[in-house]
Amino acid sequence: MAHKSAVHGHAPLEVLVGRVPIFAGLAPEELQEIAGRVRLRRHVRNEQLYGAGENNPFLMIIHSGQVKIFRITESGHEQLIRVLGEGDFLGDMSFISGAPKDHFATTLETAEICALHHDDLRDYLLRYPSVTYKMLETLSSRLESTERQLSALAGEDADHRLAAYLLELADEHPTAKFPLPIAKKDVASFLGLTPETLSRKLTQFEDAGMIRQHPRRTIELVDVPALHRL
Repeated sequence: MAHKSAVHGHAPLEVLVGRVPIFAGLAPEELQEIAGRVRLRRHVRNEQLYGAGENNPFLMIIHSGQVKIFRITESGHEQLIRVLGEGDFLGDMSFISGAPKDHFATTLETAEICALHHDDLRDYLLRYPSVTYKMLETLSSRLESTERQLSALAGEDADHRLAAYLLELADEHPTAKFPLPIAKKDVASFLGLTPETLSRKLTQFEDAGMIRQHPRRTIELVDVPALHRL
């Protein structure tokens, strides 16, 4: 696939690669070189990119859409780990450890994803220290997020988990009214709750005057101090 041509009506591949945070700062000729090695593919909604136990030799970089990363618990339930969006990457742990995946990756919506073979990635990490540094930054941030999630699941009740989640979302938006970024069943999975418990807790929060629920899974925080006290 020629890197000079536009793909799916979008910008040339080197422009898309340049928008990815781990490649930001590279010179145009360096971006062109990387673009010549990536494969851009369109994935449909609910498509599994890989599963637990599989060996996937590619770093996948999301150009558009969302991908959820999850594990299946011993009881057979889905435990959401994180949701990745534009500019995020996955497939990094197989590159680092060489071990098979211990999780699943599935698209939440139609997504365009660039795949870069691990052999090419290894070469770029050696040649471009800035890419290595940004990958480490991202991995460190993910580790902190996972540790917070594990701590919440182990030691906090459902009210506190949900309140903390809503307050964290509010910090990412300019107003107190915002849509949930993922389906409620996925929010429940992320918080270690059943969908029924999540719905019940949201209703309780609304009855207590702390939030207001709107159509299209939109939440409005009405009493932020009360949420902080939970």
